Amino acid sequence: MEGPPLSVVELLSAIPEASIDLHGFSARQAEQRVIGFVEGRARSSPGAVVEIVTGKGVRSAGPAVLPGLVRELLNGPLAPLVAEWAGAVGGGAVRVRLRRARSSRRRSPP
Repeated sequence: MEGPPLSVVELLSAIPEASIDLHGFSARQAEQRVIGFVEGRARSSPGAVVEIVTGKGVRSAGPAVLPGLVRELLNGPLAPLVAEWAGAVGGGAVRVRLRRARSSRRRSPP
C-alpha cells in the first residue's frame, strides 16, 4: 500500500532523506549511479522522498542530457520502485517518493 499520492507542492517541499548529485558525470556514469541509488534507497528506506540533482546542463557543450535520462529511468526500468516523482521548479533536480515495500508474507494453506 502506497498511501495517498502527495501533491506536487508537497513532494517538492518534502525534505529529502537522501540525495545524489550527478554534476560532472557522463550519461553512462549517471545512469549507473541513479539505478544504484534508487535501488539501494528503495531497499533501505521504502516510502522515503529522495532527490536526484541533474543540473540544468548550462555548462554542457550541447543540450542537457541528464534530466531526460533521469526521466526515462524513472518512467522505465525504475518505475516499479517509484511511487511518484516531480521535477523541481526551475529544473536541475527531481524529487522522488519511493514505493513502500510490499508484504512478502505468504498465505498459509487452509
